[in-house]
Amino acid sequence: MFEKSTTQYTPMLPWEDADGKVWIRCRAHDDLTAKTPYKVILDEYGYITAALADDVYNYYVGVPEANVDSGDFFKIQIGGYVYAMITPSLSVSAGHALSIYNGAVADAGADYSGADGQFAVNQVATDTATIHNVILVPERVKATT
Repeated sequence: MFEKSTTQYTPMLPWEDADGKVWIRCRAHDDLTAKTPYKVILDEYGYITAALADDVYNYYVGVPEANVDSGDFFKIQIGGYVYAMITPSLSVSAGHALSIYNGAVADAGADYSGADGQFAVNQVATDTATIHNVILVPERVKATT
């Protein structure tokens, strides 16, 4: 695995595992909850998580597979299938994109097109559900407000 130096704590490139999931190594900005989406941004030492916020920056959306303690280094999923990702209460059609809108996960209201904010494709139709099975798109997104 990557050996931490005094100038860079995380490797720069994501990697894909045998299941088609894409990961990036980062540091937790705070205690993180499993299956909850977070921003993955760069700071002076490499990749770090941040809470979703009402902004228009470009970043990865990552989902940790387990709870993570603040300051820990870990791998976060930024692409591929995620079972039971935690969201606000949403009614979403299968195939619709999920996006970051006003600092929260939202239904884009249409199929994935790569538009600003879109970070995942919903796989199963839901009616006011707070968990969704999704395919994360392993690209940086620009949130919308």
